[in-house]
Amino acid sequence: MVPPPPDPDAQVPNSAVSAHILLRELREVARALPTGLDEISLGARMLSDVRGRAGFDRAVVYTYGDSDSPAPLTVMGSARVRWDLRKNHPLVQQVVTTRTLATADGSFSDSDTGSRAIFPLRLGDQLIGIVAMERNVGAWNSAELDIAQSTIDEAAVHLDSGRLFSEVRALATMEERRRLAREIHDGIAQEIASLGYVVDELVAEEQDEEQRQRIWALRGELTRIVSELRLSIFDLRSDVQPHTGLGAALSSYVRQVGASSGLTVHLVLDESTDRLSVETETELLRIAQEAITNARRHSRARNLWVTCRVSPPNAYMRVADDGRGLGSPRIDSYGLDIMRERAGRLGVDLSVRERRGGGTVIEIALGSGQVDSVQPADSNPSEEGAGPWRSRF
Repeated sequence: MVPPPPDPDAQVPNSAVSAHILLRELREVARALPTGLDEISLGARMLSDVRGRAGFDRAVVYTYGDSDSPAPLTVMGSARVRWDLRKNHPLVQQVVTTRTLATADGSFSDSDTGSRAIFPLRLGDQLIGIVAMERNVGAWNSAELDIAQSTIDEAAVHLDSGRLFSEVRALATMEERRRLAREIHDGIAQEIASLGYVVDELVAEEQDEEQRQRIWALRGELTRIVSELRLSIFDLRSDVQPHTGLGAALSSYVRQVGASSGLTVHLVLDESTDRLSVETETELLRIAQEAITNARRHSRARNLWVTCRVSPPNAYMRVADDGRGLGSPRIDSYGLDIMRERAGRLGVDLSVRERRGGGTVIEIALGSGQVDSVQPADSNPSEEGAGPWRSRF
């Protein structure tokens, strides 16, 4: 039966109409923009323009979100910088207070040589971020500083549009993950669970012992698949929330994994009161989930160690297991590629190595969250990691 056409006189809530109009406009604008609306790409393009006009050796775009600490968006001139530019930094304080650029002798990397500058990333009267730059030798003249600030001002509206688009995209992604979780739960998970009851009846009716053992093996495999589906549902529904953050989402996830998989999970969380951007926290959570899933499914490990330290703009994440180690990757395995793609979006490298005593270690560090700043994996679970508190499940 064909549904009737929509009633043109039907009343639609004003909020729904407004949202529909805005989404249509957003689609058209996104199609027309030559640079797109990816904030990381926009930040890199801005730094490239500034470098061509004013020159620098290294630069970082930081944006402000819900936290008072700026979150690094784009880095140029180095794979990683270890600059601690919280709001209590003297130059940052000057920029935040005056909404004008601030300079000083000595670079961020070496205070005895070169020069450094911080520019406000402003949209009207609103400070949406900062741009930090350094030179190894010499200082910028006033004309170079002016052209750099002008270039940054021109790019600010594009960057903020990219940030807003990222938030909309994140909300859409979250809703899609929840929809998939509902479909798995209400569809295939229920159907496989029903098959389990059918197999139970076959076991009860079968007289041949050898056949009974085979049916029991089938029942065990169905139980394993249902458990995997339940973990997949939990994975899809795990998200970083604005009012909780990475630590809470990660803790909830590893707790569920420990309870469902038989792994002994050792969790170390060390978070400051400040937060990274929700987008950055989400990428870190997805990397951790993929690493944990790989260890749970393929490593045959007994112990899993998860370490997460966050002190914006720095962060460190480490997942280690005592399983079979790296071995030869399967042709159909995309886990490492996916993790590296996510790390690339954060502008950092993913470290994957063999664990001392057997197993695998996966690490990622933002800012000055150095990979070597945490005690290496040890064969003794009680010595794995260090932090203000540890939870085991």
